[in-house]
Amino acid sequence: MTKVIDVELRGIMKKFQSNVVVQDFNLQVEQGEFIAFLGPSGCGKTTTLNMIAGFLDPDGGDLLIKGQRMNRVPPYKRELGMVFQTYSLFPHMTVAENIAYGLKLRKVGKKEMQERVKRVLDLVKLPNVADRYPKQLSGGQRQRIAIARALVIEPSLLLLDEPLSNLDAKLRDELRDELKRLHQEIGVTTIFVTHDQEEALALSDRIVVLNHGFVEQIGTPLEIYNQPASEFVHTFIGKTNRMEGEVIGMDDNQITVRTTGGLLVQAAKQQRTFSPQQKVIVFVRPEKITLSDTVADTGANRVEGHLQLASFLGSYTECEVRVGEHTLSVKVQMTDKSAEREAGEAVYCQWNAEDVLIMPAERG
Repeated sequence: MTKVIDVELRGIMKKFQSNVVVQDFNLQVEQGEFIAFLGPSGCGKTTTLNMIAGFLDPDGGDLLIKGQRMNRVPPYKRELGMVFQTYSLFPHMTVAENIAYGLKLRKVGKKEMQERVKRVLDLVKLPNVADRYPKQLSGGQRQRIAIARALVIEPSLLLLDEPLSNLDAKLRDELRDELKRLHQEIGVTTIFVTHDQEEALALSDRIVVLNHGFVEQIGTPLEIYNQPASEFVHTFIGKTNRMEGEVIGMDDNQITVRTTGGLLVQAAKQQRTFSPQQKVIVFVRPEKITLSDTVADTGANRVEGHLQLASFLGSYTECEVRVGEHTLSVKVQMTDKSAEREAGEAVYCQWNAEDVLIMPAERG
């Protein structure tokens, strides 16, 4: 089946005076895809979204929507919906009037307008608030209305600029699930800006990780998490244990690294190629390490340490274990009997060679 490309960025560049904030951005967004722009503040993700929306013009490269070059085309000619971090609802208008505003500008008939407003209110599960004013709604309800207003014009492209960041944690999780349901139901091509890694992992078909205006990696959530292209990506997405060291042995199946703290770490064969005495960085995710009172026969890496800190966080306990000169972060799930731990205990940390990621130190 031929892929339909809804949005394409070709070498996009944007600068403010002498400060380049987006550089050499290349991306193809397929029809119906949910793409997340993920990165820390100031990395260029919102600037790029604003260029796609037409609020900013690129200073280099080409921006195409539905195959048409959109450089310097104003926002109202792009037929897209946008939801901002703030709700941006008109306080003097009812919910129905807020939602219908875009339809009025497009001179949609009254009967069709009413039907479409009712349809999107049902879609966002707020069928009974049409006559209320924004001040009579909760924050989560207002953000749903903002999403409904963007969807009612039936855009070919939906842009979301950190729409969940102003909500409390529980409401943010609920609305995140609603966004996923909505996308599955209507299938509109969506580009979502966030600095929250969990949102990006949960919602996206693919993630674009940005750092200082450059694209670090583009991939599925599994690829980004398990096969990071750089140290930045690995450390930005989720927690990790980082140890510097040197390759001291290799065979067809395994690499041995001696860390600067004196640990011997066994790693399965990597996608990258390494050489003896090469300086490297070793990474192990906290959830890949298990704790026990005795040494088990399983796991290529087994080290003794002392529990320094145990923080109960509901579904898991986050532990810090001192192993020689290293402090390892370990995430123990509550299904594990070893989750009930106290500081000062002697414990064994174990992990598999397949769960170790090695990167060249010069690329860190």
